Amino acid sequence: MTLRPVEFHILLALAADERHGYGLLQAVASLTDGELQLEPGTLYRALHRMLKDGWVAESARRPAADQDDERRRYYG
Repeated sequence: MTLRPVEFHILLALAADERHGYGLLQAVASLTDGELQLEPGTLYRALHRMLKDGWVAESARRPAADQDDERRRYYG
């Protein structure tokens, strides 16, 4: 897999901490000072490729129940 800018920024966002999809959108926007605003479809297509190629994994760890939404998937 060739590292595209989208994947690069996702990996950069995940270097600091595990994140869920919306958290990744926010982190990428913050890291790029708003220059890169990922659309959800772009993010999840990239995550799918990255999961398939072993660049990221879905995390089994979860936040405390009062701070979590069971529908969220966390990546690291």
